[in-house]
Amino acid sequence: MQPVITYLLWYLAAVNLVTFTVYGVDKAKARRGAWRVPEKTLFLLPLLGGSVGALLGMLAGALRTLFNVNVVISGIMLNWITLYLTNLVLGTVKNPTSPYTKTLQSTNPGALIPSLGLEKLFNNEKSVTIAIPIAVLTAVLVWVVLNKTKFGYELKATGSNYNAAKYCGMKENQNIILTMVIAGALAGFGAGLLYLTGIEDWETTISSVPAMGFNGIAVAFLGGLSPIGSILSAFFIQYITTGGGNVDLQVYCSQISSLISALIIYLCAFVGFFKYFIQTRLRKADERKATKAAQIQEGGEDK
Repeated sequence: MQPVITYLLWYLAAVNLVTFTVYGVDKAKARRGAWRVPEKTLFLLPLLGGSVGALLGMLAGALRTLFNVNVVISGIMLNWITLYLTNLVLGTVKNPTSPYTKTLQSTNPGALIPSLGLEKLFNNEKSVTIAIPIAVLTAVLVWVVLNKTKFGYELKATGSNYNAAKYCGMKENQNIILTMVIAGALAGFGAGLLYLTGIEDWETTISSVPAMGFNGIAVAFLGGLSPIGSILSAFFIQYITTGGGNVDLQVYCSQISSLISALIIYLCAFVGFFKYFIQTRLRKADERKATKAAQIQEGGEDK
C-alpha cells in the first residue's frame, strides 16, 4: 500500500504543475488567436487528472461566481472537509506505533526528492533538496505570467475591480474560477514538494487545519502581494517559525512565532490602510484645487 501512496503523491505533484501550465498557456495563446485547449478539457483536467488542489480551487471559484459566496469562507470550509478526507485516506498507511504515517525514508527511500548535492551547501542538511529551487522558479514563473502576459493582466484586473473588468468585456466569472484553480493547483504542488522531501509526515489524527495556509497570508502581505517578494518573505516567516519552536519555553511562550506572524499581518494591513487614507486625502485635495482653478477661470471669462 505504501508504494501506491508514494506514486500517488508524485502524480499529484506533477499534475498540479501541469494543470497550472496548461491553463496559463491556453489563455495566453487564446489572446493571440492561436490554438487553445477546449474548455471541457480545462475543466476535466482537475476532475480526471487527480489535481485535488485545482479541483478545490474550482469549487471555491464556482461558489463565488454562481452564489456570491465569499472565497475565504468557502475556502475554510473546504479546508476542514479535505482535512478529514486526508485523514481517512492516509489512515491506511499509518504507523502502528504513532499517529503519523509511515516515513518514506524507511519504506520507499527512492521516492524522496533528490538533493543533487544541495545539502552540502547547508552543512549536510537532508531537508535541503531540489524542491527549494523548484518552488523559487515556480514563483518566478507566476510573476512572469501575472506581469508580462495579457492573461495575467486580466486576472489582476478582475481581482482589483470585478465590475470594471466586466464592463471592459473581460470574462470576469471565468477569470475568478481560473484564478482559484491556479491557486489551488499551486498549493497542491507545494504540498507535494513538502511531503516528498521526507522532512515531515502527516498526522492522521490531527483535528485542526495545519497553519501553513495561514502562514501563507502573512507571507503574501509581507511580500507586498508579489510572487518575487513572497520568496524572501517565505524564508523570513519560516525562520521565525523554526526559531519559535526552539526558544527557551521558560522565558518565552510556545506561541511566540505565531504571535509575531499575526503582528506582521496586522502591521501590513495597517500600512495598506494608511496608504489608502493618504492617497484619498491627496486625491480630494487635487480635486478641490482643480475645482477652484476652474471657477477662477470661469470668473475671468465672464469679465
